[in-house]
Amino acid sequence: MPVDLPYMPSVANVPAIFDKIKGAGTPPKFTHDFLKTNLGFGSSNDRSVIKILRSLGFLTADGVPTQRYNDFKGTQGKAAVAEGLREGWSELFLSDQKIYEKSAADILATVKGVSGAGDAVARKMATTFKALCDQASWNSRPQQHGTIEDAERESPEVGEQSRPGQQAPILPDSSSGLLRLHHDIHLHLPPTSDVSVYRAIFQALKMELM
Repeated sequence: MPVDLPYMPSVANVPAIFDKIKGAGTPPKFTHDFLKTNLGFGSSNDRSVIKILRSLGFLTADGVPTQRYNDFKGTQGKAAVAEGLREGWSELFLSDQKIYEKSAADILATVKGVSGAGDAVARKMATTFKALCDQASWNSRPQQHGTIEDAERESPEVGEQSRPGQQAPILPDSSSGLLRLHHDIHLHLPPTSDVSVYRAIFQALKMELM
């Protein structure tokens, strides 16, 4: 079944657009207005880069920047592009796992095969893919982001203290003959998908309790 590969009418500004994205802040939504006003690319040829960013997994369907968008802005930038290309252009990689190393003519032939597009459109698809490959690094992958469970495992002492429902044991104090009370701690954590929030809470508790 033919695959509709995204493409840009012109890829002349692709390197500059990606450089601007890397240096700019992360917008709530990546819109044509942001592309024009904040990044400085108002040409109609550049507007289709938003579809390219969606295909790379940099933006959600409604234009909200994803974690991969922010990965690109960090030290793993080129690896994030490579990861996005492997996902968004998976049919090309299914035909050739190292298609990014091929010549423009070889890429064009593969694009024609998987897309069924005519010469003019297929050439733009191939040119766009090649321009994106030039922004990627194929020797590394972006670092995986930890989960909430990972954060809890990093602080086992606090995890033991914070389990709800534990009965506070009463132990005798052999030195004084008195009873010694031990209390457990119950945490009500804020709902968030940002693991750094939980990590900060656990580390702060660990410092206070030790």
